[in-house]
Amino acid sequence: MKLRAVNLGGWFVLEHWMTPSLFQNAKEGCNDETCFMEQDNAHDLLDHHHQTWITRSDIEWLKAQGVNLVRIPIPWWLFGEGVYHKTVDAIDQALEMIDDVGLDFMLDLHTAPGCQNGFDNGGIQHVFTWHKDPANIDTTIDVLESIMKRYNNVSHFHSIQLLNEPLKKIPLDIVQDFYIRAYQRLRTVNQQRYIVMHDSFRMNAWEEFFTTKEFSNVILDTHMYQSFDERLFSYSIEQHCEYAQKRTTLLQNVEQYVPVIVGEWSLGIRLSQHTQIQEKNMLAQYASAQLHAMKECSGHVFWSYKIERQYSGWNFRQLVDDGIINMKEFLQ
Repeated sequence: MKLRAVNLGGWFVLEHWMTPSLFQNAKEGCNDETCFMEQDNAHDLLDHHHQTWITRSDIEWLKAQGVNLVRIPIPWWLFGEGVYHKTVDAIDQALEMIDDVGLDFMLDLHTAPGCQNGFDNGGIQHVFTWHKDPANIDTTIDVLESIMKRYNNVSHFHSIQLLNEPLKKIPLDIVQDFYIRAYQRLRTVNQQRYIVMHDSFRMNAWEEFFTTKEFSNVILDTHMYQSFDERLFSYSIEQHCEYAQKRTTLLQNVEQYVPVIVGEWSLGIRLSQHTQIQEKNMLAQYASAQLHAMKECSGHVFWSYKIERQYSGWNFRQLVDDGIINMKEFLQ
């Protein structure tokens, strides 16, 4: 099954840019869930958010569109840890709902103790010490095992991602050793479920790793954005489309030795908001170029289903409603 999927971002791991209203009383400059928890009513806010950000009607809409999987970012502290909110009960309810609707899901461990990238989406911005303490890596593997055991019998549990976006600055041997150990631990729980490994922003560094190991049902995840590279800031939409089309060869090369998905992509680029007809047409052109380039790999997962800002290249629901993402193309 080729994944034609959507991320449910901003649900169980907060990012300020996705849900700024939640952060309106947080301290200035707070962009992540760690500093969010410093608010007196943080737990109450999260309880409400987890019940309302994604509802059954959203999952039913996605399934009706033909989407065949949702990728769900979850935190390493889901069972309760320190200052953090215990999210496991809300995740239980969410997965029961998604399973009942009949939609497959990937559980993506989006944060790790010490933080694997220093990003807001890693749970604590500007902290990057995960790889410097073996205890952090051990804890991450323990959490992954607990997640696999807890949801092992949920019928639509398609895959588990070992860690989202470990930074390129981490020595590759540390990332690969973690992947091997986590894979081996999880295979004691389930022999068949897909295990997803992010490329650590080194898409072409994995051929020897995958061809010399006896893995089964593994997927390499790469993230392809054109909104963060300063060299692309001045690109016209035609240049963005041309650049996106280069993905075809890159992905085909990796597919020779391991199934690869684009686990995050979007229409976010450094252009004005698409509020005029010609700008909508431009973004539709950019969407088509990306979808065509990713068609032959093992799948793609849009980031994200929604954000609070309605008109955005990151808001899948609105982009589909506006006709900017053509679902016939999306599902090809």
